[in-house]
Amino acid sequence: MGASICIDLVSPHSHGSTLIYTLVIGLPTVLFLIFLGWRLLPSIRKLQRSQSHIMTTYYAFLWVVGLLNVLRCLAFVAEVESSSPLLLNLLWLLTRFGLVMLEVSVVVFLLQGYLTSGREALIRTLWMSGAYAAFETVVASIYIFGAHVPLFLYGGSPEAPGDDLRWSKWGFWLAHTVLFLLVYALILILPNTKWRDRLPAKPSFYRYILVLFALNVLAGLGSILLGSGVIGGYCVYGLATFLYYAIYPPLLYLTFLSEFFWSNEELDMDLMYYSEMKEAGYFEEDDYDF
Repeated sequence: MGASICIDLVSPHSHGSTLIYTLVIGLPTVLFLIFLGWRLLPSIRKLQRSQSHIMTTYYAFLWVVGLLNVLRCLAFVAEVESSSPLLLNLLWLLTRFGLVMLEVSVVVFLLQGYLTSGREALIRTLWMSGAYAAFETVVASIYIFGAHVPLFLYGGSPEAPGDDLRWSKWGFWLAHTVLFLLVYALILILPNTKWRDRLPAKPSFYRYILVLFALNVLAGLGSILLGSGVIGGYCVYGLATFLYYAIYPPLLYLTFLSEFFWSNEELDMDLMYYSEMKEAGYFEEDDYDF
């Protein structure tokens, strides 16, 4: 019974466990999307006034990843009913692509220099993060459709639960977590080096890195246990997976976007009016330059 519950944390394989999984995993995402919807009009107005390509891109990413995550949860129900894993694997791949690209782009963008602005910096960031996310997605697709390794789904059975406990599957996830652990460890070390000025001094940024570092430690430990044949590793890995999908989009919003969207609205309006009047020629540029 306990082993079955742990397996359901990673990939539910019955109708009842699928409904519970969909509710538990999908509810935080749905609540976050409701929050984004509640703030949609003010957020759009803020983005239009600021004309920030960077904030607009990350805000759009949050919507896309959130909607894909909800679709993936709903696909679990469809997969159990139809016994066809193709749709679920495709949605998993799309969701993972979006999350990995989002996660990598934050690191790439910040390592270029905090508050780097401009369309070129954004394009360079998206190109690099998109290339890595695409590479990982292609490798995962080869595993799933070429080597028939169920990276996202439970590969065992009631008669042979050990079929899922293999390094061909969990070695992939271990390699992923180790790579991200090294990157986050490097970022945590940078403040003690001569390159510390390349990163923001905001405590919230380092809390963001620490949370992701801890989640990757948990996922890496779970992968090692499962690859070694310890069925209890499903509980460890399942907890890491649940926390990642549940808290990452809100964590990103709170760390990097909330201050932008909740800043002083009156000041924004004053700056907008000043900009419009300046363009209309009401002020001399040399005398009134912010």
